[in-house]
Amino acid sequence: MKARQALARVALATGFLFLPVLAESSPASPPPEAAVDLEKARQERIGWWRDARYGLFIHWGLYAIPAGTWKDKVYDHGYSEWIMFSEKIPREEYAKLGKRFNPESFDADAWVEVAKQAGMRYVVITAKHHDGFSLFDSKVTDYDVMDATPFRRDIIKELEEACHRAELHFGVYYSVDRDWYRPTGQGNRYKQTNTWDFPDSTDEDFDRYFEEIALPQVKELITQYDIDLLWFDAIEMKSPDQIKRTYDAIRDLSPDTIINSRIWSPVFPKQIPPPYCDYISSGDNKILENSVDFEWENPGSMNTSYGYNRNDHKWVEPDEIIRRLADIVSKGGNYLLNVGPTAEGTFPQPCIDRLLEAGKWMEINEEAIRGASEWRVHSEGDSVYFTAKGNTVYAICTKPPQARLVIEAFNNIEVREVSVLGSEDKIDWKQSDKGLELSAPGKDPHQAGLVYRIVTK
Repeated sequence: MKARQALARVALATGFLFLPVLAESSPASPPPEAAVDLEKARQERIGWWRDARYGLFIHWGLYAIPAGTWKDKVYDHGYSEWIMFSEKIPREEYAKLGKRFNPESFDADAWVEVAKQAGMRYVVITAKHHDGFSLFDSKVTDYDVMDATPFRRDIIKELEEACHRAELHFGVYYSVDRDWYRPTGQGNRYKQTNTWDFPDSTDEDFDRYFEEIALPQVKELITQYDIDLLWFDAIEMKSPDQIKRTYDAIRDLSPDTIINSRIWSPVFPKQIPPPYCDYISSGDNKILENSVDFEWENPGSMNTSYGYNRNDHKWVEPDEIIRRLADIVSKGGNYLLNVGPTAEGTFPQPCIDRLLEAGKWMEINEEAIRGASEWRVHSEGDSVYFTAKGNTVYAICTKPPQARLVIEAFNNIEVREVSVLGSEDKIDWKQSDKGLELSAPGKDPHQAGLVYRIVTK
């Protein structure tokens, strides 16, 4: 990517993908010819992401130390990475956690190996969450892993290199307009900011934060690291001009880096395609009811928290991971499934166990997921999901049929052949007024479900 960045000074640098809708000061839409070129560029840079379909999200920071418990308050559910906000912890007290952050068991290659065995093809980690602490070597601040902790290792660099050694794509999460640590990061316009330390923060303070922290750190991330994806989180604090400048800076310095829709808002966009982004991030654990004719991704958690919470044992089981993945991909989306590492730098064992078990299903059935697109309908009943590649349709059955399965969606579609991925058993099939009738294999390739590979004429 660094070589590509050297060639970044092209027409992309000042262009916008789509007509923004945020304010009258938003830039005008480009001429039709330029719009076509910009969409072509977007399609080229997002190709790897669209083919991947499944990625690993990682929420890690100082909040891994309290791990859902602060003094006498124990949280057995909810977002542990929000504990500074939930408990209204004074910034100076919270910052002392940095002296205790020394995850000597951290092994970037081990993390990446889990992702690969799970069947994932990209990794996104929190470079800075809302608590303001950075996991990378930032020259903008000393409140980072290199200066404020005894660990003094650049976590973002190590994970980036491990991902690319393993031929996985790498991305970072960045909380772009919410920062509980800094007095300028509040703006005092939203309840989700630090009003206990900074009750008098103003819009002008936030403008300083954008100029002195947010935009400089975004530029650091895309120049210091080989980043394929920038995953923003925001609460609409930025002005349209500030969004424009952030977007333009990324396109100028790293035109191949893809950007999610939360660069401007966490709210699902009313306009499709949306402005300022390459794809849409849906709400946390919110799977869309239908496809939206634009790339989208669901950020999901493996329990009720994204950061590590030692008290939260409400784990998502492997068969549910597979069902959600099938549901999302059938609607043209990607699944970004989260793990919150411990303060020691390891993945919780329940996460590893579930990811690897789901990975066994992926090893058999990835043909139905990787590079697949949506079909004419996305599902039938509550356990059959469809994906497609050309004239091949995949019927993903998350509840394996006991004897026969009838798929009504194949009414009036001529079928040429049918098989089950991972099975050598011959599948008996016929088309009737009811639809496509299929026999079940003698043994299911995986207990969490099977996939019929249906070639149409």
